[in-house]
Parts: sequence; C-alpha cells; structure tokens
Amino acid sequence: MFFGWRVVAGSFVSMMLVLGFFTYTFTLFVVPLREEFGVGLEQVMYSLTLGTLLSLLVGPVTGYLVDHLSVRLLMTLGILLFAASLFAMSLTASIAQFNLVYGASFALVNGLAGAVATSAAVSRWFVRSRGRALGIMTIGSSVGGMLLPAITAWWINSQGWRAAFENLSLLALLAVPWVWFTIRNRPADMGMEPDGELPDAATIDGAAAEKLAVQSSALEADGAARAVDAAPLEPAAPGMGQILRSGDFWLIGFSVGLLIAVFSATLSNLSPYATGLGASNAQASTLIMVLAVHGLIGKLLFGAGADRFPLKWGMWVAQGLVIVALLILCTEPPYWLMMAAAICLGLATGGLLPVWNSMMAQVFGVDSYGRAMGLMGPIITSLIMPAYIFVGRMHDALGNYVLTLLVFAGLMTVAITLLMPLRLPGHPKATR
Repeated sequence: MFFGWRVVAGSFVSMMLVLGFFTYTFTLFVVPLREEFGVGLEQVMYSLTLGTLLSLLVGPVTGYLVDHLSVRLLMTLGILLFAASLFAMSLTASIAQFNLVYGASFALVNGLAGAVATSAAVSRWFVRSRGRALGIMTIGSSVGGMLLPAITAWWINSQGWRAAFENLSLLALLAVPWVWFTIRNRPADMGMEPDGELPDAATIDGAAAEKLAVQSSALEADGAARAVDAAPLEPAAPGMGQILRSGDFWLIGFSVGLLIAVFSATLSNLSPYATGLGASNAQASTLIMVLAVHGLIGKLLFGAGADRFPLKWGMWVAQGLVIVALLILCTEPPYWLMMAAAICLGLATGGLLPVWNSMMAQVFGVDSYGRAMGLMGPIITSLIMPAYIFVGRMHDALGNYVLTLLVFAGLMTVAITLLMPLRLPGHPKATR
C-alpha cells in the first residue's frame, strides 16, 4: 500500500480528536460551565474569543514551522499538548482560569495538530488524488463529531463535566503512538514520489526526480527538445511578501473567514439554542451528531468534486447551505426543522475543508501551503473573534438568537460575493 494512505490515516485520527473536540464537542460544556461558575453566555464565549486571538498571534509561526520542521514531530507534540490541556481544564477553579487554559489550547493544538498541519502532510504525498485524499482525511473531524459528543454527553450526565475532560485527556494520550508511527514529513524522506507524478521519476532520488518530472512535462507540452538550463524548471515557491501581495489571498481569506466565523459561532451555541427552545440534552447531542454525519457525507462529496469541478462552485454551495440553515434557525422552528438546519450546516462544513485546502494548494503550491495558511489565519481569526462576542452579548441582551442569525445570513451573502472575481490556476475547469 502506498505509504501516503498511512499519512492520511494518521492525519484522520488527529483531525478526529482535535477538530472533533474544538468544533463539535465544546458546545456541550457551555451550560455546565455557566451553571458551575454562575456566569452569562458572553463570559463563556470569551474562551473561544481568547483562543482565536491567540491563534492570530501563533498562526503564522505554526504555519512557518509546518513548512520548515518535521510535521511528524509537530503533530505528535500537538496531541501531547492536547491531552495535557484537557486535563488542566478539568482542574480550573474559575471561568477566568478555564478561559485561559482553553484559549491557549485552542490556538496551540490547532496550529500543531489541526487542519493546517494535517492538510500540509497529506498534500505533500498526493498530486493527482489530492482532493480525494484531503476529503478522506477531513472525514476524521466528522467522525469525531459523531463519537465525541455522544461519549462526552454521557460522561457529563453520569460523572460531571470535570470527569468528562479527564476522560477526553486519556483518549488523546492514547492516540499519540498512532500519530507518531503513521506520519512522515515528505515522500522524499522515504525515497518515494507523490502519487500522480510521472512513473519513471519514481526510480530517481530526491529533488532530481522532481526536476525530471517537471522538465518532461514541459518538453511534451512544447513539442520540442530544447535546453532547460536557461530557465528554472519550476517556479519558486512564493514567499510571505508575494503571498500577501496576491489579491487572491485576500479574496479567499475574507470569504472563507466569514464562513468559518459564522459557522463556528453558530455551532458553539447549537446545544444551548436547542435546549432553550425546549429540546432535551439528548436531543441537542443528537443535533450535533446529525451535523457531524452530514459533515462526513459532505467531505466525501465535495472532496471528490474538488478533483472534477470548479472549486469556486464548491465553496458557493457550502456558503449557500449555511444561509439556508441560518434562515431556518432564525424562525425558532420545531425540532424536526432544527434537524434540517443541522443537515445543511453539516454538509457545508464538510465541503469547506477539502475545497479550501485544494484551493490553497492550487493557488500557492504545496511548498508554500503552510506559509499561506498561516498567514491567512490572522484574517480568519480577526473575523471569528467578534462573532463569538457578538452572539454572546446579543443573547444576554435579547434572550434569543434571532437577530444574530439574520446578521450572519447577511454576512454569508457578502462571502459569496467576494469569490466572484477569483480565478484559479492549474485546474482547467476551476478557471471558468
């Protein structure tokens, strides 16, 4: 079996734990934390705000580390830090302590073992099937969203929220050996070439094989045998300055950032939203599981589509599904309609990661992927931070989420508009 699929498996587990907790499971702790510390929703949301603020500071650093250090080492350290942070959360004595521990964990663990590191690792091992490989990898977060909320809800109900954090910590610790033995930094480290390269290049070592593959493609395209030493065989990976001067970087950053901000703020409040309208804790947990299941379906569909259809179309479909979900939720509907909204949100978040990852690799190349994602982090973070504060403050002031959801729907319309002038290189269908 091609070793790249083992890298996908290791990244799958990392995504399952890290995004499964931060994306899907935290919402179950909102009510217990409010009751334990006697605070309002806004104060609990400060944990997420602090996490995104710290991500703003460490995102470029972790992105740089992913490009220059062993991603295997970084991901293993990230999972170890994740386990330690979860245990520390169980020991906090005030909401301020909890917010500090959660915020630091959110930023560092996501940077070292989250979407950027895992996507960079997988992207280096695949070319022709990159969209499919990334789609399978990102299923991990959906599987985490199906399993972790159900297990965590049971732990909270039977043992309390502190014990739930302790149990999650042990679960993360058990995953450390798996990540260490499945992740490798680059195919060249093992004398291999990425899947999809020219077959005859597989027998040549290291950088020489890559140059031969590029040279051969260029000669075939030109239809002539001309010397290639007068020009570089492949364009140099863009540096930070070149990335920041790219208009495409800002269009993608703000469009995706609005989508992530709206989705994150909505999902973090989905459990208290549902219980506030009369749903039971079990029904709220089921909503999250349904969302995660359809996130898995969305990743499979969008991941396969990323190799066949224009990437902008995929992003627009994901953003449109979020709008539909928000408009349903703002009516404060019965439970079965909440379920429909959860399905739309799940499909949307499933579509986001494979399409976004493919888009970034296509625009900036795999050698600058981590750098570009790290630089984009501050844009996304600056959009997420006010979203958490806004939803908490509006709920504490109005006692419901209706106006917040309508504002979010408007922001998603802006996100769709931002992608209209974007033109993507490389994929012939994506440039239409």
